[in-house]
Amino acid sequence: MNAPSSPATSAGHIARLGQAWHAISPRERRLVLIATGVVLVGLVVNLLDWSHSQRGRLARSLPRAEAQLEQVQEAATELTRLRGQAAPQRAAGPALLDAAQASAKSRGLGLALQATGDGLQIKGQASLDAFVDWLAVLQRDQGLRVQRLEIQGQGGTAGIDAVLVKSD
Repeated sequence: MNAPSSPATSAGHIARLGQAWHAISPRERRLVLIATGVVLVGLVVNLLDWSHSQRGRLARSLPRAEAQLEQVQEAATELTRLRGQAAPQRAAGPALLDAAQASAKSRGLGLALQATGDGLQIKGQASLDAFVDWLAVLQRDQGLRVQRLEIQGQGGTAGIDAVLVKSD
């Protein structure tokens, strides 16, 4: 590995290049100058071609980036709107039991519900699809989540034993 050139060494190299330049014939000097010009023109053309291709790539990706920006801005606006809305009122205590019983009855679920300290005990028989839909509604509307769930299939219905608790 070569050590970095000192100013004295660089001056020596330049002096040798000058001597070599003057040692060649005028015809060879012209050829070296022409070759240097061709190399420089090639470099400039290559740089311009690269610049043109990058500009084209950016021009193609800009509309896509603008569309993504618009989607993000719309999502941010929607989030701001949703954060400004009041959280839905969720029932508690006996009101929670009444709301859950009314919801189950409206869906035709034959379930016995009982209030526990922080949620509901559910037992009975129901269509599994209807029961799962009802659980999703309870989670969304009342903030209840499944703590324990036992299901036993019995023909078109399922025997259900579950405990739901408040998730807030």
